[in-house]
Amino acid sequence: AMVVVTYIPVVRRVLRQEPQPSPYECTKTGVVDMTPWRPMYPIVGAILVLLTILVISLQLASFWLFVTFWCLWFVALVCLMWGATTSTPMADAKSGAEEATVSPNFQRGESSADGVSDAE
Repeated sequence: AMVVVTYIPVVRRVLRQEPQPSPYECTKTGVVDMTPWRPMYPIVGAILVLLTILVISLQLASFWLFVTFWCLWFVALVCLMWGATTSTPMADAKSGAEEATVSPNFQRGESSADGVSDAE
């Protein structure tokens, strides 16, 4: 369906488009904040340790080590949720950090490639 609509001029005229499609040109750079998440490495280390405890508890068939795993897993989950709320780089966007995340090529009020205006 996309090929027919894109490359057959008669269908394009019926849909009130130009007879020849124009190639896409990216004129703006991204505006997504790519700051690394600070607690990533401790959480990854905790998950590795917890999985090691799980494997050992299952290999040894130790009920108490299995219960310990689930208790520590719950603590790690709470730490994960706490880390996600306290270290978000966009938390101070209202205090002027918004200008640091917007590309210099992106003008305020322009519409993006998907037609959504940034002025909202």
